[in-house]
Amino acid sequence: MKALARAAFALTMFTLPSLLPAGAQETHDVRGIVADSAGGGVEGAMVVVLALPDSILTKFSLTDGDGRFTLRRVPVGAYILQVTMVGHQTVRNELTVGPSDVEVGSIAIQVLAVEMEELIVSVDHVPFVSRRDTLDYNALAFEVRPNATVEELLARLPGIEVDSDGTIRAQGEEVRNVLVDGKEFFGSDPTIATRNLPAEAVERVQVYDKESDMAEFTGIADGQEERTINLELREDARRGTFGHVVGGLGGGLEPSAVVESQPDGRTRYNESVNFNRFSPTTQLALLGGANNVNEAGFRWGDVASFSAGGGGGHGGGRGGLGGGRSDGFTETLALGVNASHDFAEDRWIRTSYFFTTLDNTQKEITQQQQLLGAAVSALEDATQDQVTENLTHRLDVNAHYAVSEGHDVRLRGNLDIGSSTLSSLAWNRTATLEGSLRNEGTSSSLVEESDLGGTARLTWRKRLSESGRAVVLEAQARLQEPETVGDLETTTRALDRDGALVTDSVFQEQTRTERTLSLSERLSLTQPLGGSSVLEVFGEHRSVEEDRDNSVYDIGTGVPVLNNELSSGLERLYSYLEGGVRLSRNSDASRLTVGLEVQSSNLEGTIRDRDELIENGYTHVLPSANVRVQLNDSKTLSFRYRTSTREPSMTQLQPFADNTNPTRIYIGNPNLTPEYSHFLNADYRFFDQFSFVNLFTYLRFTYTDNEIVNSRAYDDRALQTVRPVNVDHSWSANGGLSYGRPIRPIGARINVEYSLGHTRGVELLNEQENNSRVWRNTVDASVDNRDKDIFDLRAGARFAFNNVAYTLNEELNQAYLDRTFYGNGRVRFGQGWTLQTSLNYRLYDDDVFGAGDRNVAMLNASLAKLAMSDRVEVALVGFDLLDQNKGVTYTNGPSYIQERRAETLGRYVMLRVMYRIGNLGRAQGRPHGPGRMH
Repeated sequence: MKALARAAFALTMFTLPSLLPAGAQETHDVRGIVADSAGGGVEGAMVVVLALPDSILTKFSLTDGDGRFTLRRVPVGAYILQVTMVGHQTVRNELTVGPSDVEVGSIAIQVLAVEMEELIVSVDHVPFVSRRDTLDYNALAFEVRPNATVEELLARLPGIEVDSDGTIRAQGEEVRNVLVDGKEFFGSDPTIATRNLPAEAVERVQVYDKESDMAEFTGIADGQEERTINLELREDARRGTFGHVVGGLGGGLEPSAVVESQPDGRTRYNESVNFNRFSPTTQLALLGGANNVNEAGFRWGDVASFSAGGGGGHGGGRGGLGGGRSDGFTETLALGVNASHDFAEDRWIRTSYFFTTLDNTQKEITQQQQLLGAAVSALEDATQDQVTENLTHRLDVNAHYAVSEGHDVRLRGNLDIGSSTLSSLAWNRTATLEGSLRNEGTSSSLVEESDLGGTARLTWRKRLSESGRAVVLEAQARLQEPETVGDLETTTRALDRDGALVTDSVFQEQTRTERTLSLSERLSLTQPLGGSSVLEVFGEHRSVEEDRDNSVYDIGTGVPVLNNELSSGLERLYSYLEGGVRLSRNSDASRLTVGLEVQSSNLEGTIRDRDELIENGYTHVLPSANVRVQLNDSKTLSFRYRTSTREPSMTQLQPFADNTNPTRIYIGNPNLTPEYSHFLNADYRFFDQFSFVNLFTYLRFTYTDNEIVNSRAYDDRALQTVRPVNVDHSWSANGGLSYGRPIRPIGARINVEYSLGHTRGVELLNEQENNSRVWRNTVDASVDNRDKDIFDLRAGARFAFNNVAYTLNEELNQAYLDRTFYGNGRVRFGQGWTLQTSLNYRLYDDDVFGAGDRNVAMLNASLAKLAMSDRVEVALVGFDLLDQNKGVTYTNGPSYIQERRAETLGRYVMLRVMYRIGNLGRAQGRPHGPGRMH
């Protein structure tokens, strides 16, 4: 542990000096006046200082109404002071800064009599700017490979992370929406846009917090903002037809035991079509694809509840519907249509339909080190083979209609219909850390599930006066009706008190039907108070009605017999009355919203067959605040604070046993109370558009009262009964920074990402409280070249320091380090040839589960040739060329550390042909390297 701390300290001390901004050296301000020939001040002239000898832009300023300017914090040195303005001659004077502030006096500029002199400053594309609540990236400043997807472009943007499953995080917060020119694209799944639109169609990428429909209508933030990315398209994409057709066929080398479960043996295919026709008023898009190489153009978890996703992927957007990979072996078929039309600026409709089938075969092995008490621990080994089949239909509609000025209606709705089948065979063994057996078991199950769900939300606004007073009404309904039928067969063997092995078997048929109906109505009145202040008074009523029936039949005798102890039924109705006020004050440089809400909730529940009633009532005060300040053109600071409640779920309330896993029986608790949580988010963004230095920092803090946690009771055979209970509180915090700057002398750029997270979890073990404290420090440093005309090289390393500590049994405390070294390169040569490769080498610490074959080196490569004016690309693609993909993951819980391995797709080679539809492409104007302006 001390060695780990010393390593973290040394790394911090090494990286800290490079994280300090350039302003840490001696600097001084430069002031002056730009005047015309008559001596009057000139407004709007650009004044820049160019560092000698290479004329690099260092600082700039615009003159005010009196012609005055101030260049702040200019480092000591020799410069050229340049003044430019359209229609005037350029003025250049020598400038020396130091040892104090500099007054240059009045600088006269003359009207250009014939033609404007050429501006000689040469700079790269400004990569991004931060303005008020939006971080705006210039896509042209971030080079990507030919035919890359938007997902690959986003992965190159500072402050944005893209996980292997397609999840996007901007400044540490998950992105919930991706818009295309401000319009929704295939509903609420961000990955459909990022994995299917070409990067070359995008001109700008904008990141901001999108407000809810209610907040848009009232003009007052309501705490329901969602981190959103807007893809602003290039003009030829906004008014044209583009897309591609891809065909790929190849073969791989899987273990023979797995090949038997694959109907197509070792043959690998990846086919897709992507067609887009856009105009200023209409967006039409068609997506389709089929593959068996674990690729999807959507989030795996959105397909169905049994979808076997899970973070083992290594995406790359290499031409299919997308790049994310689930563990195991997955075959996917998908078809989607998106249509958007603007009848007028304030009258439009967005619709989409998506159909998906996903079949997955998976085999996984897990080791779990369990904490069972102050002096008791265990090691569980488990294996599971499962096959899933999923089918999903999804329809989304979003429409806006302006009846008249100040009178608007918006309708949102979606419908989801799905079905899933899961066949599973599992084995587990629990022993002491010394190897003494405590229990073991096997289980097999066949489960079929169907699900019907949908939502509808209507928002109406009517302006009541010329001053801006308005009334806003929103009504919402949500319906969810899943149904599950399954067969379960388990055998459990455990040692009794005399040391004899006792066997218990279960043969059951289980059915579960559920229905959840949520209704809400919210009325809001807004009143301007003068200036930029607005007051909102609102009231809301909500109800959540749930009904669940579990029927369990024992079929060991061949005749189904109802098991009354395991069968259950529960009805509940949560009703809410809420009222409150919000005050908002906005200006060009800041935004402030504060609110106070009182919520009264009431629970009425009935446990059928027991004639037991559950009745509880609660009152909560919910404050909120939202502050954003634009400190200057390059600095933005924001704070968000909100509170919320979370009621226990039906599963947590229902006081009946779930014996799906006989070694871990789950029983609900009808006496649970709601959680009450505080959330605090803070962000700071800095970017100097001349030095290209960027710094993004964030902090997230959550504190929860009455948290619902698990209480585990175990016996000397390590058989457990789990029951949810409320505990006093828990909290978690995480923060991080992203820093980048160019190193011009060597033509490179460095990027450093650092994150620190701490979670305090609580769990009861045989009524003894165990507090787990998990620290995770991650440092990611990389360097890449800036001039990417021919070569594009990037290399880096990521170190994740993990520390897990338990108050109940300190002997199980663990500290371990995971390391990842990565690199990728691309080189263009000849006439349209591109060679690219990537290596990701991950090393897992052996201190937790002992030495083993865990390290994974993922090597991918491709050789591509463009033909027919870049309209056709033929590529030979190799995936996992070293054949080391093992699907290894580590996870931590309040009382366990787990290693999971999943047998997954290995080495294959594929010949892929892509045909570009339309005229969009690099041949039509996207530069290959950093742009220049003269």
